[in-house]
Amino acid sequence: LQTLAALAPRLNGALACISGRAYADLAPLLQGAGIALVGSHGAEMLQAAPADERLAALAQRCRQALQPWPGALVEEKPCGLALHWRQAPAAEAMIRELGAQLAAALPTHGLCEGRKVIEWLPAHIDKGAALQQLMQQAPYCGRMPVFIGDDTSDISAMQAARALGGLAFAVGERVADHADGVFARPANVLAWLELQVRIRPA
Repeated sequence: LQTLAALAPRLNGALACISGRAYADLAPLLQGAGIALVGSHGAEMLQAAPADERLAALAQRCRQALQPWPGALVEEKPCGLALHWRQAPAAEAMIRELGAQLAAALPTHGLCEGRKVIEWLPAHIDKGAALQQLMQQAPYCGRMPVFIGDDTSDISAMQAARALGGLAFAVGERVADHADGVFARPANVLAWLELQVRIRPA
């Protein structure tokens, strides 16, 4: 947080976190960093969005179906629903079966797949569209975007950054094919951000 808070004014505020997390979950994590927050893969653009009333019942149905796999996680977001099997690998088949049911129940949404998670988001929502929208606004307009991501849900933003004349960096090898460079692990990203704080005048 200290590094981000120090870097943001050096970029005239042109620093943002575009996350798959819901805005309400993201904001407490980055409170005090002084950066723009985009939640739910771009569905929550700089602010929390009202909840989709259909999701609560669907989330409860998924929780009941996944009771035999205690590590499986149903993550209800204001605009979408995510099913995780990272802590319950054996639940993957059931989660994918539930996914087919959700596709039928949420025709307004599309599938976003990540590392041991599948998620339903409003159609045409992704991190790339969020980045493009940010780049049309102050203080981002006219700047070169640099995006750093580590999962398949970040690919659209990596592609958007490069299409806009910017750079994309991967953390690890999962999405390295879409990147101009690769950070081996998150600690290397932090070290690079700390370097930017030191070389940019306050």
